[in-house]
Amino acid sequence: MKKYYSDIMKPIRPFDPKKTPRPNFDLAIDGDSFRKLRSLDIEIGCGVGLHPIRYCQENKDRNLVAIEQTKTKYEKFIKRLERHPVLHNLFPIQADAINWISHFVSSHQVDRYFLLYPNPYPKASQKNLRWANRPFMKFLIETLKPDGHIVFRTNLADYAEETKETLTSYWKLNLASEFTISSSSVPWTHFEKKYLLRGQKCFHLEFSKNS
Repeated sequence: MKKYYSDIMKPIRPFDPKKTPRPNFDLAIDGDSFRKLRSLDIEIGCGVGLHPIRYCQENKDRNLVAIEQTKTKYEKFIKRLERHPVLHNLFPIQADAINWISHFVSSHQVDRYFLLYPNPYPKASQKNLRWANRPFMKFLIETLKPDGHIVFRTNLADYAEETKETLTSYWKLNLASEFTISSSSVPWTHFEKKYLLRGQKCFHLEFSKNS
C-alpha cells in the first residue's frame, strides 16, 4: 500500500480560540439551556445528515449538535430532517466547526465527538490539516468531560494508523476500541455505504480521555 502519511510528528503550535472568528450561535435552544444540557455529543462535518438523524432516533437520551459548513450539504440535511418526526435532541448548525466550538463550547462539556470520514488531506504538505495534527485538537480535548470519547472512522488504513498514533502518543488519549467495520453492518454515512459496497475496508477507532 502506498504510504501517504508522515511517520514523524513535529511539535504542534499552540491554539488560541480567541483568535477565531465568532459565528452566530444559531441553535434552536438558548445559550444558557445549551450549557446546562446533561448530555452533549458533537458531530463535526455531518454532511447531509444520515448519521445525526439515525443516531438521535436511536438515542433519545443523547443530545447531538451536528455541524456542517458546506451550504449545499447543510440544506440537504435540513430537507432530510424535515421528512422525519421532530427530533428534540438534534441541533443542526451550519458553521465552521473550529470557530463554533471555540466560542460556544466550554471545558469538560462534551461527552462524545464524531469525526466520520473526514478529508484525509493525503499530500505531505497538507498533513497539518488532518484533524489529529491540528493545533485545535488540544482545545477539543479540553472540552471533553473526563472519560469523554472521540469516535473516528476512515476507509484509509494509513490515515487510521496515523490518527491512532498521534492521538495516543502525542495527545495522550486512550485507545478505547478499534475494529474493521463489517460489510454487513448498517452504514453510518453515505461515504461508508459507498466504500463498503465497493468492498473496501473501513476502520473504526474510539479514543477516551483520562478521567
